[in-house]
Amino acid sequence: MKSMIEFLGIAALAGVLITGCDGSSSSADATSEQSAPSSMPGMPGMPAVQAGQRAEHMAEGTLNSVDQAAGSVNITHGPVVSASWPGMTMSFRLADPSAAVNLKPGQRVEFHFTIESGMDATVTQIKAID
Repeated sequence: MKSMIEFLGIAALAGVLITGCDGSSSSADATSEQSAPSSMPGMPGMPAVQAGQRAEHMAEGTLNSVDQAAGSVNITHGPVVSASWPGMTMSFRLADPSAAVNLKPGQRVEFHFTIESGMDATVTQIKAID
């Protein structure tokens, strides 16, 4: 009897595994499967971002203001293709608040940033450009 129960348990597990590999899926499963490759390293055309890491993006723009106390900058930037962002004016947190201490409003800047979620982004590097 015990071996019969073990056999049925193994057979049920095998059935679940085989069903998951047969290529058919519900529309909810298809959506999650389509988004999965973006985090898989080595996929052609996909960024190799590991779990727990954030992709870094680069852009150029005009520095509008620096708020040393809040550790933030406001920048008008052009489109950022890697982030799928159009050109816009927005505020960014500074990973290092002293990074913008020598920058002045009106300067053209090049900056690197990560996106935490949506439009919540942090500048990791910033420098004036000529």
